Amino acid sequence: MTTRDPIDMLLSGRMGRREFSQTLASLGLGVATVPLVTHNAAAQEAEAHYLTWAGYELPEFHQSYIDKHGVSPDIGFFASVNEAMQKLRAGYHADVSHPCSDNVTPWYEAGLLAPIDTDRLKHWDDYFEVFAQIDETLTADGENLFIPFEWGNSSILYRTDIVEIEEESWSLLFDERYEGKLATYNAPYPGVQVPAMILGYENLESLTDAQLEEIRKLLVKQRKLLRFYWDSQSEAGQAMAAGEIVATYAWNSLVKPMRDEGLQVKFMTPKEGARTWVCGLVLTAPELRTSSDERVYDFLDSMMSPEAGAFLISEYGYGHGNSKAFDLVPQERLEEVGLPDPNKFLEIGNFLKPIPKEFDEKYVRLWEEVTLGM
Repeated sequence: MTTRDPIDMLLSGRMGRREFSQTLASLGLGVATVPLVTHNAAAQEAEAHYLTWAGYELPEFHQSYIDKHGVSPDIGFFASVNEAMQKLRAGYHADVSHPCSDNVTPWYEAGLLAPIDTDRLKHWDDYFEVFAQIDETLTADGENLFIPFEWGNSSILYRTDIVEIEEESWSLLFDERYEGKLATYNAPYPGVQVPAMILGYENLESLTDAQLEEIRKLLVKQRKLLRFYWDSQSEAGQAMAAGEIVATYAWNSLVKPMRDEGLQVKFMTPKEGARTWVCGLVLTAPELRTSSDERVYDFLDSMMSPEAGAFLISEYGYGHGNSKAFDLVPQERLEEVGLPDPNKFLEIGNFLKPIPKEFDEKYVRLWEEVTLGM
């Protein structure tokens, strides 16, 4: 069963450096913010510099840039969006970086980002319309700060040959009939917000103390039903393949590995809505830039191309912002990765939004108290 744990990492803003470093070490990589220089340092004009996660430096993602300039851009790596933000605040120079949509507002408020001139982007008109209107990625004047690159939904993956449900709902992860056969993601935001959705709360980023107490009751109940909390999705996949669990919080990328194992599984469309995450490209502030606008926009165009998107979908199992990328992927493969109809997939989701610091601390504290049995 193949997994892409470096991709898993980008979904957890609280993934520890030690675990991520171990993963990179297994790939023969190291966590660093030193650029991966791919051309003669004495070149007259600096190449675009891209600060990103391990796994996104592959030439298949920026082939048109290579075709035009003869080399890849310079690449620097980070292990978490928090680390990337701190490096940029400390003066690390890069032209483009790769946070997620809910990170854009704090990065912009910290003075790290500049608006993107979407009129200069060759493929912007081919992007899914929903991605151009994510509130937290726009300035007060409506300028775009973010180009969605990869996206997916978080929901429940369950065994259809074992689990019996009348209506698809997040409440499956709290179903006493499957005690000891359930698993969920060990992360405070989904951990707290999923039961909030079950309870019908709509203020997911600003839950009151009274609401959190009701959520606590559900989480305490759930703790007794779970086989385990997972930190890497591969743990859930291995347990499901072994018959240890029948349902788990998951990303759509787990569908194909489980079907490859011969399991009858379905990626749920919960009545409360799935959780849609999207990560992508941002343009850094002028004082942090290293290359010309021409090279930077050439790089953005290369990452936004349908060819780059098709590679992402086929090899990583995630959606791409360019709708035309899906036309280059065989329907059979789209079915395998759980993206047969990207428009429908996006309709069922709720885009993740930033959580203010005062609420963030409460969510984290509640989650830690419950998971540790306090």
